[in-house]
Amino acid sequence: MKPTIRLIDNRELFAIARDTLLEGSSVRVSVRGQSMLPFFRSGSTITLRPIREGDLRKYNVVMADAGKSFVVHRIIDVNDKYVTLLGDGNCIGTERIERDKVYGIVDCSPLHLFFAKIWLWLRPVRRYPLAIFRRIM
Repeated sequence: MKPTIRLIDNRELFAIARDTLLEGSSVRVSVRGQSMLPFFRSGSTITLRPIREGDLRKYNVVMADAGKSFVVHRIIDVNDKYVTLLGDGNCIGTERIERDKVYGIVDCSPLHLFFAKIWLWLRPVRRYPLAIFRRIM
């Protein structure tokens, strides 16, 4: 018997993911779009786990409620009240989100985080390699 495939709105999917994370369970989701290139491309699957104490640190990838939509982006700044997020595939357009609106985190390897630091450092010029990544991915 074939599994039933049901397409649902992205906001609805991430609302379900948020509720599951708040219950303490991990969630696997398929990435759509190019906002996290080159680290996550459209069609790849990521696992989100609930946030724990100390997870909201620079360079970590988190799922958060940005108001009109949910995003899975990288933390580029964090303070006592807010986190600032930016998609790896974006050169501009950050989201400033209250810490309690961050629900899940992607566990990334130390190597991934090392390259993420370099990628963030390349932010002023990364539109050039991004153009290449978008064409080949």
